[in-house]
This record gives sequence, structure tokens and C-alpha cells, in this order.
Amino acid sequence: MTNISIRGEILVGLCLTAGIITIIYQRKNKSKLLSKNKVSNEKSLCDYSYRDLFHFFIAPEFHYDKLHFAKEFSEQMHIEASKYMMMDHDDDPDFADHFTYIKYDKEKINERLDYIQERLFKQRYLDWLDAGQPVDENSYYWWAETKLHLITYLIQREPYHLTDGIWLRGVPQGPMTYIDSKLFSIYIDELGNGDVSQNHPSVYLNVLKDLELYVPPITSREFVDQKQILDISFKKPLLTLTTSLFPKTFTPEILGYTLWLETTSSSEHSGLRKILDRYDLNPKFSLLHNAIDNNLDGHGKYARDAVQLYLDDILQKEGRQAVEHHWKRIWTGYVAYGTTGNIDNELKALYKKQKQITPKQEFIELIKKKSILAQKMHGARRIGPNNCLLNDLFSSNDPEKLLYELENSDMIVKGYPHQSKLLNHAVTFQGPMYQVFNADELSIITRWIISLLPSTINDVLSLLVKRRKLAKHLSTNVKLQLPDGSEEYLKDLFEKDPSELLSAFRVSKWNIPFDGSNVTKENVDTCPLIKSIDKNGILEHVFNRYDNDKEILSNWILEGSPIQNETSQDQSKQINIISQKPFQFQY
Repeated sequence: MTNISIRGEILVGLCLTAGIITIIYQRKNKSKLLSKNKVSNEKSLCDYSYRDLFHFFIAPEFHYDKLHFAKEFSEQMHIEASKYMMMDHDDDPDFADHFTYIKYDKEKINERLDYIQERLFKQRYLDWLDAGQPVDENSYYWWAETKLHLITYLIQREPYHLTDGIWLRGVPQGPMTYIDSKLFSIYIDELGNGDVSQNHPSVYLNVLKDLELYVPPITSREFVDQKQILDISFKKPLLTLTTSLFPKTFTPEILGYTLWLETTSSSEHSGLRKILDRYDLNPKFSLLHNAIDNNLDGHGKYARDAVQLYLDDILQKEGRQAVEHHWKRIWTGYVAYGTTGNIDNELKALYKKQKQITPKQEFIELIKKKSILAQKMHGARRIGPNNCLLNDLFSSNDPEKLLYELENSDMIVKGYPHQSKLLNHAVTFQGPMYQVFNADELSIITRWIISLLPSTINDVLSLLVKRRKLAKHLSTNVKLQLPDGSEEYLKDLFEKDPSELLSAFRVSKWNIPFDGSNVTKENVDTCPLIKSIDKNGILEHVFNRYDNDKEILSNWILEGSPIQNETSQDQSKQINIISQKPFQFQY
């Protein structure tokens, strides 16, 4: 072999070696680059909204790859709560020391829980009753100032109430401890003990259905994508979803969740029941909670018993120091559930926004959005007092006219969406407009229908409470007759439940025209109540005849002088608590 050929082979070998080294180097760099890109593309917890996370963990079997976010979220909320509870908070919506931590002492803890329950019940319910059940902006129930306000509130509570009981979905199966049995008793009651009509989420869903509000399945993406539900409204229920996926890891915190919910429930639902009644909505959802969430032999007692059994077990197995540690975790859970996801500020901002665009304006915008397709979809269908073709109305570019014809057609019962054919038939599975509107759009229609008939009872009750201070200066000795035949001074009646004053106006015939005829718009001004607010009338300085006081009182008379809670009872409001005989009753 010549030197030249040897050199050639060496050169070829060097080139091959250099090529191999280059390829290896490039592959290593590519691998590093891919690894770097993979890391940079991985999302963190803060990249997801509360509604996204709710969607993941309401049906976790489809999102196993996100489970680490569930644990991370719960831990974050618990850390925040553990810091919050170490001092009083003057800006707390309940009271400054509601969530303040105290060291474990069985007797003191029970006294503390009694104090919390009694104080909340007094300020949220008893004091509210004494004040005449106000729902103005200064009331605890500011979110129920009108029926439209209430609907917005009920929609915000969908994620929370439609997952009622879910914080206990991880209660251990198989052989049970006494602790597990207490929690399971609560859980099975929340689910209705196998009775769909008593299932708490189903009962709440029925409240929404009474308003003809369409609610997508809670496991669907459509549910969390509802624009009408604020993102913050998903935060509190999200905490129960995430924590319940780790029932062993977060056992003390879950006990704390239970303790908070069952301690505060009676104060929450006593008032809500009255609010639902006021707007002629079925109060069964709140009645169920009032029946079973009590500290005598209901869920309130079960929760305390479970905590005590748990801590007794810890004391026996691990000692006193461990008890304090676990009690601190329990109270952390109490505080976390109680303080996470307060919607007040965002809800007030939403109400302010809703004042800027009326339900009518919202519906007009919806009509404009649907007009292009709708003008070709209704064939020979006519509506309204002028018997107009629907297609022509949609193509006329005059949504006000369409609104007038629709409002005065047989498709709408003003103020009552559940009685309106548009919602109880046309947009249902049996109707011709099935799936034409999504949940947000159906809510707009519901709000518009309700806005067509103002809430007379609520308006007049709010007015009487608002004018109560002025009535203190009444110098008249006028007495009104009461339903039982007795009499009471008008001035004193203003200090009582406004429903009693309305009853007295009615029994004393202050709602009857001077000639005893049927009341009409033409003669309502001759009713003693309306005449009393005129110049030199006995209530001249109580009611403002130049404001809308006269209009509110006149509307009350014209609508038959209704009184709160005079709605007829029906079988749909029947309550039957299977697991607790002492609380079986009918409404």
C-alpha cells in the first residue's frame, strides 16, 4: 500500500470521525433545546382561572395530569388561612374575632362555637327581622334589593350550591370509624338519602328552574364558560373540590370545613328562606338546611362530635402536643372555607354595571345579534296585538317594535318567566327554538321578563323600613285596626314588622276608595292611605309625595294590597328529612 493511499484512508477516517462528533453534538444540543422548551411550555397553577380549575376537578378522572394543581391550590388557601387567623380583623364582614385562633380547650371551643353561631344568627336574622327585613344597600341582604338583584346572586351561587356536600366525597369506604360515620351522615343528608327530591343540589337547581334559568351540566365546559358567573364565584367551591381529592392528607382541614359550614348555616338560610318567600320562590332549599344544620341533634352536632372524636383519638395515640397541632389544622380549615372566595366586591361591581344597561337594553342587543338568522326562520308565525309576522319584525331593524309585540303577546307573562311560553316551551326540547340560546342568553330573557313586573311587595316593605325614622316624630293619635280585631297606634305600628302595618292598612280599609268601589288608576288617589301623604295629611312628613313613595303605595293598592308570605302552599314545598325524625315537617 502506498503512502498516498494510507494518507487518503487516514483523511477519510478523520472526516468520518468529525462528522460523527458533529452529529452527536447537534443531537445533544437539540435534546437540551427540546428539554428547555418543554420546561418553558409547562403551565403553573396561576396560569389557570378558577373556572378552569373547577372544570378540571369537578370531574377529576378526565384530568389526572392536573391533580398536582389541586393539592397546590388547597395548600395555598390553607397557608393564607393560617396567617389570617392569628389576629382579629376589624374589616371582617362577620365580626372582628370570628376567625381568630384560640388554643384547644374542649369547653372553651364549644363556648366559642356557640358564641359564633348565636352572634351570627342574631345579626344576620333576628336583628334583621326586628329592623323589618330590609334589603336595601345597607342591609346584610343588599344582594336581594330587587328580584333582578336576587337572580344575579342566585346565579353566582350556582357553583357553590350545586356542589353542596362535595367536600365530603372522599369519606372513607369500607369499615368505618365513628368519625367517618358522623361525616358520612352529613354527606348522605346533603345528597338527599337517595331521594332526588331531597338532594340539596337538585333542590337548588329547582329554584333556578322556577326562574326558567337554564343550567348546563356542572361537569361540562359550558357550565364554567357562562359569562354571567363571575370567576370569583368558582373559588370557594373549588377549594372543596381540590381538598376532597386528598381526604387522608387533609383530614383535619376537612373537619374544619364541616365545622364552619354547619356552624354558620342556620344564620345564612334563615334569612335566605324569607328572601325566597318574598319573591315567591320555593324556599325548600333553605328549609332543608334549617332543618338539619343545627347544634342540637343535626349536622352542627355531628360536626362537633367528629372533631372531638378525632382529637380524642390523636390524644390517645400521639399525646397532647399533637392534639394542639391537629386542632390548629382543623381551625385552619374552618377559616379557609369561611374566608375563601368572598364575592361581595365583585358582585357589587356587577350590580353597578347592570344599572348602566337595563334588562330591556340587554334584550335589544340580543335581538340585534340574532336578527340576521331569525328573520328567515319563523315562516308564517305571527305575534302580538298587531298580529305581526315575526320574520318581518326581525328584518325591520326596529327591535323596540319587536319587543313591544313580544311583551304583549301570549308568549310572555310579565314578571313570571316560568309561566311564559317563550321559556317554558319555545326554547325547550319540545319547542321550535331548542338550543337557539345559550345559558347566558336565556338569563337575559329571564331578567327582561321579570323586569316587566316590578316587585310590589318588596318595594313597599323597603319603603316602610326606609321611612321608619321619620314616623317616630308622628304626633297623631290615630289608631288602626288589626286582623284580630284589636287596635294599635299608627306610630307604634311603624316600629314593628312592616307586614303588620300593611295588614293594618288593609283591615282598616285604607286601601279602599272613598266611595267603596273597586280600586282603579283613576280613583286610587281617593284611598285613605294615598290621601294621608298629601299636604296636611297625617303622613305628610313620613312619605315624600314628590318622590316615588306615592307611586309605590299606589301600585301596592292597585295590585290588591298583597302581604308578604300570602302565597298558597303546595306539595312542591314539602320537606321530608329521612335521616332525622325530629325535623320532619311540611311547609
